[in-house]
Amino acid sequence: MIVAARRRIGDHLQHFDVLVSGCGPTGGVLSNLLAAQGLSVCVVERFPEVYPTPRAIVLDWEAMRTLQYCGVAHTLFPSTRSHPGTDFLGVDGEIIKLFDPAPPPYALGWPSTSTFVQPELEKMLRRALSLRANVTMKLGCTVTGFAEDSARVVVTIADNATGASETATATFLVGCDGANSEIRKRLGFNLEDYRFDEWWIVIDAWQLCDTELPRKTTQYCWPSRPATYVVGPGNLRRWEIKLLAQESPAEFDDPARVRAVMANYVDIRCFDIWRSATYRFAARVGDRWASRRVFLAGDAVHQMPPFLGQGLCAGLRDAFNLAWKLVLAQRHGGSDILLSTYETERKPHVAKVIQHAKEFGLIIGEMDEARARERDRILLAELREGRMTTTRQAFIPDLTNGILTNDQLSGSLMVQPEVVSSGRTRLMDDICPMAFLYVTANPAAQTWMEPHADAWRRIGGQRIVIQSSAGSVPDGVVALVEAGDIFARWAAANDTAAVVVRPDRYVYATVQDENDLTHKLKRLDGQLGLVD
Repeated sequence: MIVAARRRIGDHLQHFDVLVSGCGPTGGVLSNLLAAQGLSVCVVERFPEVYPTPRAIVLDWEAMRTLQYCGVAHTLFPSTRSHPGTDFLGVDGEIIKLFDPAPPPYALGWPSTSTFVQPELEKMLRRALSLRANVTMKLGCTVTGFAEDSARVVVTIADNATGASETATATFLVGCDGANSEIRKRLGFNLEDYRFDEWWIVIDAWQLCDTELPRKTTQYCWPSRPATYVVGPGNLRRWEIKLLAQESPAEFDDPARVRAVMANYVDIRCFDIWRSATYRFAARVGDRWASRRVFLAGDAVHQMPPFLGQGLCAGLRDAFNLAWKLVLAQRHGGSDILLSTYETERKPHVAKVIQHAKEFGLIIGEMDEARARERDRILLAELREGRMTTTRQAFIPDLTNGILTNDQLSGSLMVQPEVVSSGRTRLMDDICPMAFLYVTANPAAQTWMEPHADAWRRIGGQRIVIQSSAGSVPDGVVALVEAGDIFARWAAANDTAAVVVRPDRYVYATVQDENDLTHKLKRLDGQLGLVD
């Protein structure tokens, strides 16, 4: 049914700043980010209720930071589990590769990786949307057609239960409608195949009693039957098990067959299976990500194997990257230059992450014993000689294209320190808006911004000083006292007096002096290409 739909006024169609097709995590996050910035948003979702079983199970610290701006991170966090790291077991059961989690204090304010229950997150995102007066939710509905021109997109929406249809207009349309995206198909865009095509069964189960289990998430790199074990939150546990060449997905419709395969890794008497499903793991990236006013995000434009835990995280990066650009474009009359950087920035980034996920999948899924033993020999040597990268986040690249400079920090994420505000300790992003920031540790460096203050305010820019103790600051500058030393150590290690930070918290530029700031703000102005 259509929920909370706005009525037409006279003969005018309902009009929204952005219409989002799909309210999974990517669509839910994008809609919340846009609405929190004051844009009118219409969310069209084919399922009236949240899909009841999990798919994604991993969030990284960048994803949690994004969820802060949706207002759900702190609510979700108590139900998550900090990821304990990952061991890769070779043919003979020896650890041949590993990931260890980053210890606290956490550079981005959250554990580097956490496990969670997806339906819980989706309910929180929908709840947050339902409380926003500028959001219209059309649940149980589908976008059945659209046409775009230079000023708007005209969208046809059908009620799945009754077949009734209506028409709305939007300045922008975003397809967050999954791997089988109808928006992508109607645009005529294709997916570039990275040639990873394997059938796996995914089993989520509740642990009912004590039994011997690995302490860490475990990759069973066994040619006889490759598998993954994931330590979920609470008593939720997951197994991802590769189908053998002679097996078909239909065989695993039989619960007895599922439990028989699961028994290779655990005492199944201690588990109640929540759900099992066969998936065709794939590695694909959209050849195009946008038309003039229509964009794709999440699984609609890329799919990746799960071996790096980055599928959902990549979709949330899409949402944050696109959200702040749509906000600026809407407020300043549109900017083709600005909006074109969505694909420029996100496509190579997600392609690199997918490449890494595929590489790990090939390590785990090798089914030829001779090649597997040679793999073990090479990886063991790297591990024992200290040549192996053992931090998962090292495989998540910085941005390398788009709205950036050529500074050493440009394209990396700014740290998120804890700061003292109103007598209590909070994370920086809970205080600073989703906007451009000019951040310094020295109030004197804030005087460099004075000649540009009006232009900075026009794009919503904020001026921040982060210090170890309270002190006076110029007018219009927000003073924050750091509770720890994450920001102080980060600034000192990178020898920078100030940084310009994008709304998605990627560093735009480091700043060394007043002339340097003037030059970089002029460059930023050209890259944004805003009308006013």
